[in-house]
Amino acid sequence: MDDKAESVSELMDPLPAEPSADEEEAATTPAGTEATDEQVDHIRQLRERGLAQTVVDGGVKARAVGFGSGDAAGTIYKNYYGTPAVDPVDGRVPEGDLDRLRELYVAPATHTALVDHLTRHGVAVLRGAPGSGRYTTALLAVRQAMDTGVVVLDSQAGVRRLVTDERGLQPSRGHVIEGDGTEWANELRPQLLIRLRAATYGRSPLVIVVDDHVPVGGLTGHVVEHEVADGTPFQVLERHLTVLLADRPLDCRKLLEHDGLREDLRGRRSMAEVAGLARQLARRVRDGDDIDQVVQGLGVELRAKAVRLLGPPQKNGADGAGRQQLSLWSHAFLLACVVLDGTTLSRVSRESHRLAELLHGVRSPSSVPAMPLFEESVRDWLDHSDVEFTDRTGQPVGARHPECLVRVSQPGLGEAVLEVLWHDHSGARGPLLEWLDSLVVRGEEDIRVSAAQTVGLLATFDWAYIHEELLVRWASERGEHAERRWFAAAWALERAVTDPLLAPRVQRLLSRWSQRRDFQACAQAAYGTRIGAKFPAEALSGLERIAGAGTRSVWAAVREIYAAGSRAQVLEWLAQWSASSRHWLRDDAAKCFHGLSRFRGERAVTAFLKEPGSREHLLLLSRRTLLSSSRTYRQCGWNCMRLWVERAGDEPGLDELVADFFAELPEPDAEGDRLRERLLFHLRLWGHQLPDGDTALHIKSLLEERWSM
Repeated sequence: MDDKAESVSELMDPLPAEPSADEEEAATTPAGTEATDEQVDHIRQLRERGLAQTVVDGGVKARAVGFGSGDAAGTIYKNYYGTPAVDPVDGRVPEGDLDRLRELYVAPATHTALVDHLTRHGVAVLRGAPGSGRYTTALLAVRQAMDTGVVVLDSQAGVRRLVTDERGLQPSRGHVIEGDGTEWANELRPQLLIRLRAATYGRSPLVIVVDDHVPVGGLTGHVVEHEVADGTPFQVLERHLTVLLADRPLDCRKLLEHDGLREDLRGRRSMAEVAGLARQLARRVRDGDDIDQVVQGLGVELRAKAVRLLGPPQKNGADGAGRQQLSLWSHAFLLACVVLDGTTLSRVSRESHRLAELLHGVRSPSSVPAMPLFEESVRDWLDHSDVEFTDRTGQPVGARHPECLVRVSQPGLGEAVLEVLWHDHSGARGPLLEWLDSLVVRGEEDIRVSAAQTVGLLATFDWAYIHEELLVRWASERGEHAERRWFAAAWALERAVTDPLLAPRVQRLLSRWSQRRDFQACAQAAYGTRIGAKFPAEALSGLERIAGAGTRSVWAAVREIYAAGSRAQVLEWLAQWSASSRHWLRDDAAKCFHGLSRFRGERAVTAFLKEPGSREHLLLLSRRTLLSSSRTYRQCGWNCMRLWVERAGDEPGLDELVADFFAELPEPDAEGDRLRERLLFHLRLWGHQLPDGDTALHIKSLLEERWSM
């Protein structure tokens, strides 16, 4: 009896009564508490409500209620027409995409210089501002220099491999690699470029695209500077509209001659944004909309309206229409409506009072003799804030409705108000940031998300100011509210990265922060947003540095990257972590494996049992976890296997796949024999424990059959 009990105890791998210090650390979030799935999902929905407003025409940002301006994962462009549909790793650009690009292309002066450089040297570093059309210029210049095809190289793999890897540069093909946000872009040296020039043999021209912040000292003779003339945005718009409205030349000419459209172009900072504007205009013209109304709905009209709303207060006077111009308190209410768009009237008015106090430098409105407390009412402010009331379903309601929510009535007006405030009323910057910081510290989750995303929007107006005044302080916070500020900085960066001009800066910033202990918590949180979904390889590399430092688990961030769609990459990285010599990485590999096994549907890891490459990574991860010397890791592994078996009872055909997978787990050695014994034991155990125990027993019989063959 005693021998049998001892044998069963060994097979079950019970958890230790008291986890070790390293195991305990691996099970906690940066704040020391594990967030529930419901909390994570709720915060994600709040963030997406502010980010993903309306995206049409393959990424054109529709100006939506409040200041949200598009999906973070879909508004970062590389060229005028949209990213070519190529394999992200050394994929060839379809000729049809290149032909379409050529049709829409407005060649800058750089184009001829780049083609000449490639013809003479074979390798060129194209340096210019993100969003200026560098990528499109690189593609078409390479296509002209080598007319047999263009290959886009894997940016994460870098350029050093091209010198020694025979598969890197394809003979008789042109090549483009983008260095935005990568470490290797800052480490380019003349010796490397000379070796690359020799590797091309003049038959495989290569353009290395970098942004204008990358230092190029010492690279004289290798760099082609990409510059955009002042009139280029209008030329790009004209070319796109001419192509898109080729059958409606009269409407095209009316648009191009409209003064309001030319004015609106001044607020467009990238060629991709100009191209998106052209597609938006063409679509609305084809829908039959009046051209004057189409142009009036653009940013210039919204900014003009914002200027009027933020006009100087004239407490005892009236504007030209006979309406009273209200005080500073009404402006504070307007700003609160913009930032807290979609929240209740009581919350908006409460926070507007706090903002007004900061703007005026006092603690109570009643302490200002010129602004008696009861002289103005919320109703007065509402009439001058251009807002509307709805319930939670979006239906109009009255101001006294129990679920009355305040919403900015005109799409894009909120963003215009903040833009005008920031550029035209510089004295309000400090108080506004102080107020936003207070919302992050003490507000509810929805208010914290709104405040953080507002900071991210302000960063698109003035990156240096916001970076210095708030982002660095939030990211390195060590006080009572540290965790809230870490996540606020992460959510702000998630909003900022939607701007194509800021994306490389955010990438470089997070790469640096992932290497500095004081900033690692914030970097981890940021990689767990859509930043990680947009740049999965870069995010997982940063998370590996953070996990390897041994200060915190990165499970929460890995889960978000996996859930966003980069599932195969996550499994590959976890398989590598499970074999690491650093136990902190092994900790996170086991914890992530267990957490990911809880996903169902298309996100379930069992979906990879039918995909050879990912299946191999899953096999390595499972084997290393189940055979680990740590009882905690082994328990994580057996819990994963149990979840798979339990799921096999609900999904037809999964039992066969699980049995095949289990059969391959043991290797032909002593450890493999022990693993076989444990697998059979646990399947018998689950046959008694699970509601559908027959599935476990069926898998056991299939397993025994495969091992006997």
